[in-house]
Amino acid sequence: MKTFLDAWLLEGPMGLSQELSGTVKLLPAEVFAETNNPFCFQVELQGGFRGNFWVMADAEALCRLFVAARVTPDEQDRQRDEALWQGIVRQVAERASKAATKNSGVATSVLAVRGAACPVGVTTAVYELRFGETSVRVAFSDDTKPAAEKRPRENTAAGPPARGVELLLDIELEASLRFGSKEMPLSEVLELGPGDVVQLERHVSDPVDLIVGDKIVARGEVVLINGNFGLRVTEVAEPRKSLESIRCLF
Repeated sequence: MKTFLDAWLLEGPMGLSQELSGTVKLLPAEVFAETNNPFCFQVELQGGFRGNFWVMADAEALCRLFVAARVTPDEQDRQRDEALWQGIVRQVAERASKAATKNSGVATSVLAVRGAACPVGVTTAVYELRFGETSVRVAFSDDTKPAAEKRPRENTAAGPPARGVELLLDIELEASLRFGSKEMPLSEVLELGPGDVVQLERHVSDPVDLIVGDKIVARGEVVLINGNFGLRVTEVAEPRKSLESIRCLF
């Protein structure tokens, strides 16, 4: 997670879906027309990421979005819609700051979310927010700077990496997620057909395994990122065990 925008794009779909009580997708787009008199909010951050982050969205499209999500009645009220959007931006910013904190080990916090003019001279990333058949163009400008990440404690018990491992660090490995498993008699496997349900020996709240080779290298929880499945890591195997996963492939 190199930028605060990365954290926002990770948490944004989930935060927006929760606020609007429906599935929201953020998809890359090309053009954001500032002539539409957009809502623009400046998020001030400190800590792991410090500086300003701007969120701009088309005001008329947001009105249609709130109506489609049944948040507001079928009428436009700019002051009301602006206040609603400011609250949603704050909620997503708080989620993104927690994700950035967890990723870097340095606490990031939101100091303020305030209305502001659209930034000048800052690179803008444009996305399309989709909620069912309704879409809103949203633009982000990230002028935050990451603080130095905390250096992890050296594990003296594990010892240094094996000599020559550095040569393998750029090799791409296939990783897979394991949601669960189940032992079944061959007779049951042969009787499977479309519509059959196989119950796995794992509760829905249990963490998912990240597998490299035949070894578990991490565990975490499933998330949605721009309509795709992802894994938020909560546990990582010891370095020596991770190396064993690589060795089993050669």
